[in-house]
Amino acid sequence: MTAMVIEERAEQAWVGMHTTADLAHWDRVNAHVPRIYAALAGADQPPLGGPIYRYRRMQTAADPMDVTVSVPVAQRVELDGFASGVLPAGRYLVARPEGGPDALTHIHGEMWRWAEAQGLELAVEERPDGIHWAVRTEQFLTDPETQPDRSRWVVEVAYLLR
Repeated sequence: MTAMVIEERAEQAWVGMHTTADLAHWDRVNAHVPRIYAALAGADQPPLGGPIYRYRRMQTAADPMDVTVSVPVAQRVELDGFASGVLPAGRYLVARPEGGPDALTHIHGEMWRWAEAQGLELAVEERPDGIHWAVRTEQFLTDPETQPDRSRWVVEVAYLLR
């Protein structure tokens, strides 16, 4: 089992793109990542880490989901053609599994079960059009250019708690 921790976090500014996609076409979501880094470099705004995928709404893993792909920055910045915002401050349930994208399906289920067993409530709402999260993120902490073995990538998964 992957270690779970509760972290108190400050708000985190980001620059990114809102999109809707299904897993079969995830390459369209990933295509935004180099564009965001290039826009930040062009604006002389250094990134503060790897890309963050914020899931806003999902029905099933096979259905299209609303996601924001972004890159963390030191302060909120407006760039033409890109969205910007902040991840809110608060208490988060966090796990950092190794295994890259292949570990994510398993870790989400593990986190939900762990939260329930601990009496923690995720900031989530079930509606007719799917599950809506206040904040559910996956941030890639390993640079694929320095570690090409996906099984060794670390991804931070975080859920805002109520």
